[in-house]
Amino acid sequence: MEQNMTALVSLFARAYHQKNKDIKIFDDLLSTKLITEKEYEMIGLNMSQGISFFNPTFKGSKEEALKWIVDHQLSPSVLVRSAFCKEAIEEMKEKGCQQYLDFASGYDSFAYYYQNQMHVFEIDKKEVIEDKRQRCKDVDIENIQFLSIDLSQDNWINTLLQSDYQEDQLSISSMLGLSYYLTKDEFKKMLKQLSKYLLKGSHLVFDYPSIQESKETKINEMLAKEADESMKAKYSFAELKEILNQCHLYTLYICHLTIIQHENHQTVTEKYISNYNVYYKDDSIKAPEGVCYCVVEK
Repeated sequence: MEQNMTALVSLFARAYHQKNKDIKIFDDLLSTKLITEKEYEMIGLNMSQGISFFNPTFKGSKEEALKWIVDHQLSPSVLVRSAFCKEAIEEMKEKGCQQYLDFASGYDSFAYYYQNQMHVFEIDKKEVIEDKRQRCKDVDIENIQFLSIDLSQDNWINTLLQSDYQEDQLSISSMLGLSYYLTKDEFKKMLKQLSKYLLKGSHLVFDYPSIQESKETKINEMLAKEADESMKAKYSFAELKEILNQCHLYTLYICHLTIIQHENHQTVTEKYISNYNVYYKDDSIKAPEGVCYCVVEK
């Protein structure tokens, strides 16, 4: 089956963190089950061999090289956005929310912790969904509704509406890592289409690349290009707010998408990585600059 290498490397980063760290930024037990041993070893070898690309002055063994790459390039963004999303899901659960929509789900696994508490919808391109479905079957994960959707297509919303999704119930939708790979027009159109069918009070969770780039985000952009997943957009905070303002709906009242939480690399490092850094004080890490994290409410 065809695989999304960007998503597979993200899965590897979570699995490596799960296997090798005593203190977890995001505790992801299922990550080690969804990736095969062969994939884990292959990605680890390829990454360690490419240390000169990530850190030209690095000195050390292959194992040390891999640890440096995972800790300082691969895992911080992946783990932080998962922790950020989990926190948002827990808050919505307390409000009685029973629907979780995981857009561009890739090989994320943390949604499965909610499979018996919420109705979970896995949404991604057909080739990824088919591979994900088989991986889940192999490890006896059930009760998930898989939806093959290409979000760049105009009629993608019809597939969601023809599923078990309930428009009259609260939902939380995650779009982690998605805004990078849609053009600004595609991202705005997606938000506008989805917002029509969300109950007032529903939440959207996503991260986005800001116009303030960093070394880490530039490397990630080059890696994505090598995997035929070119990043297509970057946003300023003002630009993002304007896009959300343009997604208003006229029903009995004017309904907007409103930002209720916005975090940058400094605030998420403090919230989600500080305990890890206290434990690993001689080898601390931080969330990548140039990435922001957002919760939006309808």
